[in-house]
Amino acid sequence: MQTFDEAVAEFVKQSEELLHQESPEDRPAPAPAPLDPSAVPVPSLLQLTEPLIRRYAGAMGEDNPLYVDPAYGERSWLGSQICPGTILIHVRYPGDHGAQRPRGYPVANFLSGVAWEFYDVLRPGMRFGSSKVPRELTVSRGRLAPAISHHSETFYWDNSRALVAKAYGRLLHLPVPEMGDSRMIPVERLGERLFYDRRPHAYTAEQIERLQALAGGERRRGGSPLTWEEIQVGDRLPAIVQPPYTMWDELPYQAMDHGLDAAFDGSRLVRAFRPGYLRARRNPDFARVHPVTGWPYTPYDEHEDRFLSPYRCEPLPFEFGIQRAQIPLRLLTNWAGDHGFVHRMYTSMRKPVFYGDAVVFTGTVVRKYLAERTDGVSRSVRYPAAAVEIVGTNQRDEVHCLGYATVLLPSEVHGPLTLPVPHPDRPAYVPFDEHRRADWF
Repeated sequence: MQTFDEAVAEFVKQSEELLHQESPEDRPAPAPAPLDPSAVPVPSLLQLTEPLIRRYAGAMGEDNPLYVDPAYGERSWLGSQICPGTILIHVRYPGDHGAQRPRGYPVANFLSGVAWEFYDVLRPGMRFGSSKVPRELTVSRGRLAPAISHHSETFYWDNSRALVAKAYGRLLHLPVPEMGDSRMIPVERLGERLFYDRRPHAYTAEQIERLQALAGGERRRGGSPLTWEEIQVGDRLPAIVQPPYTMWDELPYQAMDHGLDAAFDGSRLVRAFRPGYLRARRNPDFARVHPVTGWPYTPYDEHEDRFLSPYRCEPLPFEFGIQRAQIPLRLLTNWAGDHGFVHRMYTSMRKPVFYGDAVVFTGTVVRKYLAERTDGVSRSVRYPAAAVEIVGTNQRDEVHCLGYATVLLPSEVHGPLTLPVPHPDRPAYVPFDEHRRADWF
């Protein structure tokens, strides 16, 4: 047995020892699975197909014809259906959870931010390999509790070994004394520590009318090019709205995540009834005592279940932060249209989106410039670019998300967009304090 402080200190020490090494997370299952779990790049069974791309778009609330209509994509300048680059989270989760042990460590972890750098579009037929390396770990005094901030970088290559994207993930670990020396709060102490005091929101008629008006104003530019010359600093992007969050938003993402991650952990597909019970018996750290029924082998569903969310110190079911890190892509592509390209996108999660919360994303052009991109050897391209500030608010007008993006645009002077964006074979690590700031975009 350890004290709480000893367990937290061990977590920090063990996690620091994993820095700058390939992460053991999200690797394929061992033999007889058909992939090598020790290979780097780490192989994935995910392959982009027309139906899978449509399914992913639907799970994220997207109906852009570039994603859901192959014939539309073939008629576009891109020449085929394409896939939102953020699907790569199902190839490799961009955050790292640090040191692990059977009973877990007494920390509640949350995805706090993701910065994407995309170099090309994704098309049907692509398969992927990845490399994820934790790079930074800091301990500070947070608003709610001492905060352990864990930063990693993840590379994604396609089946031709071309680097198509890179992601920086920030996982926040909040030590919870009620957990003692393990990952699980004893059921008799459940609810003693909650990070927020929330109940499902009861909307006023005025709030409903406002959100419906914003949703009705959502427009997609589509095939009409937005040129760099047309935009100005201060331009506001048309807002996008996600209606109040329910289990129907949670389940499609869960179905995508568990289905696509099956190559990494087949047990994720067997969560119902007897198989789920057996998994909880074999893996006690993934089991919870249900606070109502007293059943000791309840699945680890802290996001989805109102009775289990207090195990994560949350008063209500709450969305997956990685979902929110994908949604603003629609804000940017609606505005830029088919001829624009989202090169960089950062979302910082400031607070959870709880059951019943609406999500509104707005954007403002904060910079207009020529972005120099090079492969570090012989090729260099100057792209007409716009830096966009992203703000996510809920129905209470609370800011739940902040971020920035770099959108590359066609130009009357500089010509149409050319892809892929030049980049070194393995771009250097950009520290958290740099890639989270506006001047990186």
